Amino acid sequence: MKDYLKKGINEIGLDISEDKIDKLMEYLKLLIEYNSHTNLTAIRDEEGIIEKHFIDSLLVMKYLGITEGKAIDIGTGAGFPGMVLAICNPSINFTLIDSVGKKINFLKQVIEKLQLKNVEAINTRAEEFINDKNRETYDIGLCRGVSKLNIILEYVIPFLKVDGRFLPQKMEGTNEEKDGENALKVLKSKIEKIYTEELPFAKDKRLIIDIRKFAKTDKKYPRANGVPAKKPL
Repeated sequence: MKDYLKKGINEIGLDISEDKIDKLMEYLKLLIEYNSHTNLTAIRDEEGIIEKHFIDSLLVMKYLGITEGKAIDIGTGAGFPGMVLAICNPSINFTLIDSVGKKINFLKQVIEKLQLKNVEAINTRAEEFINDKNRETYDIGLCRGVSKLNIILEYVIPFLKVDGRFLPQKMEGTNEEKDGENALKVLKSKIEKIYTEELPFAKDKRLIIDIRKFAKTDKKYPRANGVPAKKPL
């Protein structure tokens, strides 16, 4: 499986050191063990997890644009893309948040077992985690497949510094960028570019939307729990 991971990394044009690949393999082992008794991901075969979770997460790495700073992954689940990127970018500090306790408990075990110093996993919701200490302090926002763009923008953008970037990952053909136009305007952000990537073996297309925040966010955002989904901007 290690050779399969290395081949996939090479196919998407990344160069990742052997020690980081070893940590990814240890993470994979922990995930498979934990997933055998606690449902973290519907994908259970090793090749599927490597490509559809690990490699998919690494597609974002090309576009981070920073070598140090702070990143936040909202709705991280079992750590995608945040934990994968944290392992491969030890100089960037990652905050992984999810409202499902069992997933955060798993990530805390990964942090402890791999002795990761640059990542914290917090069982909370975005609208509960944001406060004066966390608001507008992150350089990068991440989110993979959680909610439509016009909803997730409201949760992520308030965490970003002015000139910070949000890099959501989407399936091809959703056209969510059009539905998100008003939310982008309200949250003083804009789409700079949309990158099209491809998984190396399945050949599934992925979009990475590069969104930059150009001015401070009104403190009324994000709105209370449930409101963004019921009444998207």
